[in-house]
Amino acid sequence: MNDLTHKIQFAPELQDQLQLLQNVLKKDSYLAPENRKLTAWATAIATQNMDLIELIKSETDELSIEEKKIITIASSRMAVTNPYFMSRNVFPLKSGGSLNDINLRPFQDLNIKNDTGYHYACIAISSVNSGFMCFASHANSLKSNLESEDAIDQALRIISAVLAIKQIIFNVNVEYLK
Repeated sequence: MNDLTHKIQFAPELQDQLQLLQNVLKKDSYLAPENRKLTAWATAIATQNMDLIELIKSETDELSIEEKKIITIASSRMAVTNPYFMSRNVFPLKSGGSLNDINLRPFQDLNIKNDTGYHYACIAISSVNSGFMCFASHANSLKSNLESEDAIDQALRIISAVLAIKQIIFNVNVEYLK
């Protein structure tokens, strides 16, 4: 956090996004706490940024074994589905186009206890990866699971805050801003 305090001197907007993150993680209550945590962690993991992962860890605590499983499976599956379906959307083909074609096990075989949390992790990772076809599919699954639009919006604000913090930290680290 000391490093972030130093970065705020160069980019005061970082404080705004840190405040947004804290608010959507701790004050807003549309999204279940375990799904807030999964959304924040999945976003940070997808960015592959260790400083961001440490920030999320400090804001939400460690992941449980089940939460690690959810994020690991979601990030592994989105690593293949996001580029595959995004590419097919840009360049439609008559061949292929199913989950079977990319050798994914059926969801029910994954033994995930919090399927709603899994879908939140998937929209977070798909946001980072620009996997908009997968994003839409998992957002629709959330609505089918009776998640409210307010809960989904809270997740989107968590994702946006984490990604904004990542960008601002990068901006501060770039030489022309020093």
